[in-house]
This record gives sequence, structure tokens and C-alpha cells, in this order.
Amino acid sequence: MPDLLSHLLIGLILAEIFNIKKKSLVVLGAILPDLLSKLHLIYLYFWIPLQISFISFHTPFMIFMLSLLISPLFMHNQLKTVLFINLGSMSHFLSDLMIKHFTVSGTRMLFPFSNQNYTLNLIWPEQSIYVLVLCSLIYALIKLAKKDTAFRSIKSYLNLKHK
Repeated sequence: MPDLLSHLLIGLILAEIFNIKKKSLVVLGAILPDLLSKLHLIYLYFWIPLQISFISFHTPFMIFMLSLLISPLFMHNQLKTVLFINLGSMSHFLSDLMIKHFTVSGTRMLFPFSNQNYTLNLIWPEQSIYVLVLCSLIYALIKLAKKDTAFRSIKSYLNLKHK
């Protein structure tokens, strides 16, 4: 999916399904590949000559390496921080695999071992609005189901306590 909101919602859905308390780490991992690969826009905006390419940051290997580097910045367990960021980034890359491309493009899943691009050619980029609506509905249903389950458990706890 080309837009960040789709990646954000998919990350939130995964965080809810796996019952992760630090949802922000999963969401960070879900949007980090696109944010890092767009760093060159800052150089273009300020007319600074660019010496490196940021496109390699849009690969699983680079996000894994970056998650190892930034994990000490968080006040959580470092292993869980790395796992949660990489869970979000894997959701990002798997959703990017579904995009159809006009050119020979895709996601470089095996970088640095291969520069081959992979794609499943399922969804055109302009059709990602449908994925966004579907993800919004799924997230709302998950939240409602969890709220209903919590309400039932509290209600049963209160009924047992009064007896």
C-alpha cells in the first residue's frame, strides 16, 4: 500500500491481535521504511547535493539494522523493542509486496544478498483506498470485540463478588 495511513492501520491491527502494550513501536516499524526512504526529499528541498542513496533503507535488512541501533533509545526491553519494530516493518514490506507496478519495480526483500525486486501484482496503488477502508473496519471490529470481552469479564467478576 503506498500511503502511510494503510501501513499505520495494519500495524495497529497486528498490535491488537498480538495484544502488544507498546503499540507505538509496532506503528513506528510500520511507517519507518517509508520515512527513511524519503529522506532525500529534505536534501532536494534545501538544494543540498546528495552523496548517498536512501532507497536501500526501504529493505528489511536495513530496518533490522536500524532497529538494533535505535533500540537503546527506548526505555523498554531492548529485545522487545527490536521485535516490535521489526513486526511493524514486516507488515509494511508484506503489504508493499501486493502493489502492482508499471515498471520493473517492487520490494527488495533479500537485500544485501540480491537486488531483485519482488511483487505479487495484486493491487494498483490508486486502489489502496479500499484497503484503507477495509483495515479501518477490521480495526474497529477488533476494538469492539476486545471492549465487549473486557466488559463481560468485569461483569462476571462483579457478579461473583456479590454472591
